Amino acid sequence: MPHRRFLTSSTVGLGDRLLQPFSCTWSEGGEGVAWLRATGELDFASTPQLEQSLQDAQLQARLVVLDLRDLTFIDSAGVRAVVDASRRAHRLIVVRGPAAVDFVFDLTGSSGELTILDLGPAEPPVMALLELAQERTTQVG
Repeated sequence: MPHRRFLTSSTVGLGDRLLQPFSCTWSEGGEGVAWLRATGELDFASTPQLEQSLQDAQLQARLVVLDLRDLTFIDSAGVRAVVDASRRAHRLIVVRGPAAVDFVFDLTGSSGELTILDLGPAEPPVMALLELAQERTTQVG
């Protein structure tokens, strides 16, 4: 059963841009894996929801896959939460988000501290594990 955390504020207009409420859903994927999907805008106000979801998932699984493909915005507080979770996790794999989200990881110099994998928009998160396995095979061979 998925575990959900939502920022309770409604969608708010800011100039021409609509703020999308943050939500974070995670589910157990069996074999010690948790799949966590973040959507909307991850900022200072919503970071505690991500931190709690990551902590809950990490308590249940040896490996957490954090899917950022549906994230529309991230600030430095969100980046810090992801990096901190990576440091305390047994293993955290991040599925790369849109260019604007990825840019913030690069800008803060955090990309090098994370295992970040690319997946197509419709590919299931389990493909992250297959890509990681292929990368390790390529590195060994």
